Amino acid sequence: AAFGDHARLGFENHLNLFHENKHGLPEALARGLVLFLNTTAVDDHFRRFNGHTQVNATDLKLMKYPDRNTLIRLGEWAMQQRTLTQDMIDARLEMLTE
Repeated sequence: AAFGDHARLGFENHLNLFHENKHGLPEALARGLVLFLNTTAVDDHFRRFNGHTQVNATDLKLMKYPDRNTLIRLGEWAMQQRTLTQDMIDARLEMLTE
């Protein structure tokens, strides 16, 4: 189980969720999306245009994302790594989007 063996699971009420027709995303896509959202480029974008790092649903909807296949490839790559660093993530995204 992704969240362990717990009887209950709570979420903060300002949590943004990504879904596909109200269903979860395939694992590789979800992992690729997480990595993309944690790249230096995305962080810089939000700091430059928002003046802060708080992200709301509208920000996420308006943002330009790599295509689905690129996100899946990023997620598959991440699943094969033992350790990920910021430099590794940024370099891999750059390589996939050249």
